[in-house]
Amino acid sequence: MNERKAKLGQTIRSRRQEQDISLRRFALMVGFSHSYLVDVESGRRNIGIENLCKIADGLGVKVSDLTKGL
Repeated sequence: MNERKAKLGQTIRSRRQEQDISLRRFALMVGFSHSYLVDVESGRRNIGIENLCKIADGLGVKVSDLTKGL
């Protein structure tokens, strides 16, 4: 597993949990499948810029907030 993907996934998970949003609810909010987000948050999935933007929008943060320190 790529260290950057893992760190990005951890950041996304932390931001989502800080807002007390379940993974299933977040998947519905951003229009992705539950399994896709599980893979993103666990660092097993490459994520394109469009999908990263959707996730950032769903969390109400900037993409740069999610990618800081990668």
